[in-house]
Amino acid sequence: MAAVGNNPSRDPPYHGTAHLYVVTLAAMELAAAERLTTAETDTALLAALFHDYDYAEDPDDTVNIAQAVDAVRFHLGFLDTAPIIAAIEGTCFPYVPGEPDRIQAVLRDADVLYSTLLFPDAQQFRSGLLIERGAPATEQDAIAFILGHGAQTSSGASAVTRHIAGVAGRSELPDLPFY
Repeated sequence: MAAVGNNPSRDPPYHGTAHLYVVTLAAMELAAAERLTTAETDTALLAALFHDYDYAEDPDDTVNIAQAVDAVRFHLGFLDTAPIIAAIEGTCFPYVPGEPDRIQAVLRDADVLYSTLLFPDAQQFRSGLLIERGAPATEQDAIAFILGHGAQTSSGASAVTRHIAGVAGRSELPDLPFY
């Protein structure tokens, strides 16, 4: 936790340390909902804590991922870092074609669905994306982005569907497909 607290990129309005903590909390929730094993959950949580560590603010996300991977190797080198690194690499956007593994799916949904839509103060993070990337910052923009890219877990898809139903004032909407 000291390493995360000393994150060199702790202050960006979206990709800062607060985002790392939100994604970690969301990963805990999704890992339980998706019934990840204890080892998978531990990997997902460590990956969440480091997935945007030392964020370089580079439009080429592979640069940002490389920074996070270097941090994992440095701070967590006493562990088998291969699964943590694989999970982090699975968040590189745009996503690599193919089905993510269970940990990558949880991490992707924790990263995108919660920070931009499902977290109680998601507007703060959407505004951060506007500042950092010029990305549209409304709730409707986040919903459109998520609908365009889909959810990675059935739990994430259900949570987004419930959220959209609540926004629309409807008790039921068709399920969001997940990939």
